Amino acid sequence: FEDTIGVSIEISACVGAMILVLFGVLSEKEALASIDLKVVLLFGGSLTLAQALESTGSGELIADKIVGLLGADPSPIVLLLVIFIVTCALTNFMSNTALMLPIAVSLANNLGADPRAVVIATVIAGSCAYATPIGMPANTMVVGLGGYKFKDYVKAGLPLILVSFAICMILLPVLFPFYP
Repeated sequence: FEDTIGVSIEISACVGAMILVLFGVLSEKEALASIDLKVVLLFGGSLTLAQALESTGSGELIADKIVGLLGADPSPIVLLLVIFIVTCALTNFMSNTALMLPIAVSLANNLGADPRAVVIATVIAGSCAYATPIGMPANTMVVGLGGYKFKDYVKAGLPLILVSFAICMILLPVLFPFYP
């Protein structure tokens, strides 16, 4: 991601943090104490897992297994439903949509379908990480500070996921047909 002046968000954040320390707004100890290592390790592990699945071909293997379970000629709606549910379930525990994108594209390609609908369903489902404190960075950062429990996320997040699911199942086949 880059803003209008061509500097990435990551670089801007690091420079901003250094400026805060240099001008004494934060001490070095305060800056280091504000870094939640659990979040850093969670993201590092998720990105590593996604890279491993892609480089070893495991993503393709998972896609082949899902196609095998769906049968020789599954309905595009069933495929969309499976992609949405699997991505949504995984993203609530793994915090990484990149894991499912190659699998979703492989599934669509194996069926000879246009992958746009499955890619959009994967991205939307990957954004539906409301039901656990691990699936979304903001959830992970506030779970301890807010005194929330795992069930609090499930109670608030599950209805949001169901609404997103219903909207996707209705609109995606209309807006992005599998076989144009």
